[in-house]
Amino acid sequence: MDQDLQLSLANNAKEWLALSLSISSAEKVAFSKIHDGFFTTYGAHFMAHVYRTTFEQALQSMPESERSKLLLAFQAAMDQSIDEHYSNRNLKE
Repeated sequence: MDQDLQLSLANNAKEWLALSLSISSAEKVAFSKIHDGFFTTYGAHFMAHVYRTTFEQALQSMPESERSKLLLAFQAAMDQSIDEHYSNRNLKE
């Protein structure tokens, strides 16, 4: 991962942390309740669709260079998760 991407991801993490800290405990509880209710009612496939739609909407509001960096990071994370999934699966068999 190059330094620009690392810096960008670190800055994004700081912004998300600041946002998270600015949300009141009551709002966090309310969001968790709504989220968990949807997850329980509609299941993982529905929530994956919600997450994907949210991700796509976020990408639309980003500059091209940031979108490219985020998509590359996403692809790398997916590749790593897939590798770990199959590595752990093979260990269990």
